[in-house]
Amino acid sequence: MTTTELINDYEGQATYQITVQGKVDPLFMNRFNGFVVTHTETSEKTLSTLTGRIIDQAALSGLLNILFDHRYDVISVMKIDQ
Repeated sequence: MTTTELINDYEGQATYQITVQGKVDPLFMNRFNGFVVTHTETSEKTLSTLTGRIIDQAALSGLLNILFDHRYDVISVMKIDQ
């Protein structure tokens, strides 16, 4: 994939799936329209998966910064559709 293709791949709205360590309160995510929160618990840790539509890279960066500010460790960020 060329640099131009990579840049074009990250433009515009897309649905993202963000996984963090810890239990994210769904009420906390109500501030972000349309996000669904699911939890996976193991004997070792709890993971929260946040799935929702993000309008652009600035909004994605802002959401990641908010999660970081609330001390959530981001495990993965995956774009699941455009």
